[in-house]
Formats: sequence, C-alpha cells, structure tokens
Amino acid sequence: MVEKNILNDLELNHFIKIINELCGMDLNDKKNTLLLKLPNFLEELNFKKMADLLIKMRTNKDIRQKTLNFVTITETYFLRELSQLQEIIYYIKSLEKRVSVLSAPCASGEEVYSLAILATKHFVKDIEILGIDINSNAIEKAKKGIYNERALQKFTPAEKKKFFTEENSSYKINKSKFCPCKFDICNVLDNNFLNSKKFDVILSRNMLIYFDYDSKLKLMENFHRILNDDGRLYIGSADLIPDNIFFEKVFSPGGNYYKKI
Repeated sequence: MVEKNILNDLELNHFIKIINELCGMDLNDKKNTLLLKLPNFLEELNFKKMADLLIKMRTNKDIRQKTLNFVTITETYFLRELSQLQEIIYYIKSLEKRVSVLSAPCASGEEVYSLAILATKHFVKDIEILGIDINSNAIEKAKKGIYNERALQKFTPAEKKKFFTEENSSYKINKSKFCPCKFDICNVLDNNFLNSKKFDVILSRNMLIYFDYDSKLKLMENFHRILNDDGRLYIGSADLIPDNIFFEKVFSPGGNYYKKI
C-alpha cells in the first residue's frame, strides 16, 4: 500500500513537469486531485515510491503510456456543441471535393462518429475522418465503437436505430452507414505528428484549455504545418488561442473559425 505522505511537493512538481514536457498539459491546478489519485496509480503499477514512477516515465514506453492515460480526460458524448459540428458539415459540403478531416483529440470517438453521421444526414459522401488521441485506452474504445445509452442521449430513437446496434444494454456503432473513420494514438507535440497527411479541416476542441502558453503556441505551429492553405481550424468554445503568427480568427455568422496566415 502506497501512503499519501510519500508524495512530497518536490516529486509532485517533478511529475507535473515531466507531463508538461511529454504532452503539453499543465497540471499545476490539479495538484490536490493528483495527491488523492497518485497513490492508487502507483499501487496499480506496483511502485512503492514516487521516484520509481518519475524514472520510468522517461525510460519505459509502457509506463509512459499508462501515465498519459492516467492524466488525460476522455469523457465526452455524441453531438457535443452540435451547432458547430453542423456548421463544419455545411462548410465541407460547400467545397464540392474530397475533404480530409482531423479530430485532435478525438477521445473515445464520439466526435468523429458524430461528424460522420451528420455528413450522412446531409448527403456528404466524399469525406474521410481521422481521429487521434494520446490516450491509448480511448483509441481502443473508439475503434470498438461501443457506447452506453447516456453517450447517445442527443440522438432520436430513429437515429439510434439507424446508426447503432443495441447489444446487452450497450450500443455498437454501425460503421457501414457512413464515411471511412480511422483512429490512431498520437501526441500532437511529437515530430511524428508532422508526418501526417494534410487536412482541409482540423477540429481541436477542449484540449487547449489543458495546455500552458508555450505548448499552445507549439500546437498552433504544428496545426499550421498540416492544414491545407485554404483549410480551417475549429476550436472549442472554452479554448483560447494566444496571439500568434500562424492563424487569425475569422468571425462568421455561421460560426467562428481560424484560417492560416
């Protein structure tokens, strides 16, 4: 059993620093929560002291991934911020070409599948969507496409019947009903992220709120490099982008977005 008093301020700050370096998250305002949850996490990993985790986070890929899964939040639901999703679909339909969409982070797939379902409802067929997330558990769930009824609360009964199959009180997404959707584990601050193909639309909702200033700027630079010149970046209503040389905000009656500078 790991005792709470083994987590001193120095080790906790070191943990927060490593997480920031790994994925850009700023956990400084989550210290009290971490103090409560880290002992159980250490116990799950069979570590008796915090120093063991701090070392392994840098040297052991499996431990690093489990730690990133521990600190990232993946809870969401279908059709979240629906008006923005609908505006994106209207824009994609207006392009009259094959459109590539990136959802980063995609959590457990709800945003990607929501877009795909809306595209089908609006007869948008020439579209492909890639969802990426740093949380491997979330990506695994996204690939399986099995959700509880609460996640589907914004769908009508007819939509549930068309796009899902009920299985033992859960609902499995019917992937044959919409466009191709792929998922991958990816860190948006890694250089490998820049090897991605280019996209016409990037959705990044409710991730920037967890980033510090420098990580936000780095993310904008990375998005700038993988977005097509005439592409659009959409962020969440709670996200804030600092002034930067990569994007400028466009105020539109149909919904605000960012375009490349």
